[in-house]
Amino acid sequence: MSTSTRKNWRRTVGVALCLASIGAVAVAEDWHVVRPNNRPYVSFANVAQFYQFPEYMHVNRTVSLRSERRPIRAQAGTSELSINGVRFWTHFPLLNGGGEEDLISVMDVSKIIEPVLRPSRIQNSQKIDTVVLDPGHGGFDNGASSSWGSEKNLTLDVALVARRELIRAGYRVEMTRATDTYVSLEQRVNIANRFPHAVFVSIHFNSSAGGVGVESFSLAPEGVPSNMSSEHHFSAADVARHAGNAQDEHNIALTASIHAMVLSRLAAFDRGVKHARFHVLRDVKIPAVLVEGGFISNPSEGQRISTSYYRQRLGAAIAQGIQNYNAAVNYRTQGANFAMAKMNLPLHSHSITDPLESENHQPSVSINGGN
Repeated sequence: MSTSTRKNWRRTVGVALCLASIGAVAVAEDWHVVRPNNRPYVSFANVAQFYQFPEYMHVNRTVSLRSERRPIRAQAGTSELSINGVRFWTHFPLLNGGGEEDLISVMDVSKIIEPVLRPSRIQNSQKIDTVVLDPGHGGFDNGASSSWGSEKNLTLDVALVARRELIRAGYRVEMTRATDTYVSLEQRVNIANRFPHAVFVSIHFNSSAGGVGVESFSLAPEGVPSNMSSEHHFSAADVARHAGNAQDEHNIALTASIHAMVLSRLAAFDRGVKHARFHVLRDVKIPAVLVEGGFISNPSEGQRISTSYYRQRLGAAIAQGIQNYNAAVNYRTQGANFAMAKMNLPLHSHSITDPLESENHQPSVSINGGN
């Protein structure tokens, strides 16, 4: 590590910043915040220090933070981040702050890294007793279609598998549709909002020339453009706050947990965890995710999706990802052992979203990309 990096680690700030994109947030004294382009950023060295990564490397604008089974990798000039083997699309570009100091936005630390590494610290977490499964499309709305089938039929099959697995695990399962019927987006949202101690999972398949792989979407936080918007052409509506933003941290933890399990079970190409303002995400008041289980337009992937084996694996992966999320956000004691969400972290001081205070917290767990 360079001398300049070590100096950066020793520098601290004791200020409270009001970040319009997040709300009134007190930034802890062990975070050194800089403001390139008038947006708050911190260095990856600072992230490594705060989360107590024993290994920190910086080579040609690529940074690597590593502890046992808990790696983060990133490269300045991109909008991609790898956490525990899962690909995330950042809310704002990663920057080079000069020399060996690469930067990540405060928004990305607080809305991606923190909830994924320490889901049990997410505020207002509750045990999940109900899962609302939402098979995309239905009735006269076929969704994407190819020679391998129609999206509406494939999503329903996956949802029925997930329902069976979740019921076996003791969950109550509600379906926005259980047959080939049309359900409007508003109806899907209304069904989800009937259940306070629940999560909402919308299941879809993709279709696009040249597309391949799985991707998952959580709701874009307030002030952040959707991955579905043009980076340079978006309106105020594209960065507005919606009802679902009250669950930002839960949304990303749920999305990461399901996406990681899908990758593990299907060995599919990772298109990443992304953020968008789909109707069924923005107006749902419980943790929500939209899963795209592959491209039926791709000859090879479409053929795999058309098999019951693939759809059974996908449905089971979604069900297990929900259970892992529930365990992770409600982890309170030492010794818990469950797949995908089981890494004990050392005691820590302040979260980037915590006010300045001197209290100790119990260790948390980390959602990771599987064995």
